Amino acid sequence: MRWIALLAVAGLTACNQPANDSGLCAGLSRPVTALRGALIENSAQVPEPVGEAGADVVLGFNAGCGK
Repeated sequence: MRWIALLAVAGLTACNQPANDSGLCAGLSRPVTALRGALIENSAQVPEPVGEAGADVVLGFNAGCGK
């Protein structure tokens, strides 16, 4: 059941088209920039698993959105 909900939210059902890259990149640019800043500013307090996951998000965004 969780996978069905996840697919519906991600826009991957047969009824909906997935979001286009430009809209997705534009919509995530500010939150990812804020995440990057928060990770850098608070690196001493951020637990390692959280920092690694956050870094993966930032790196994936940069790779996918050409930054």
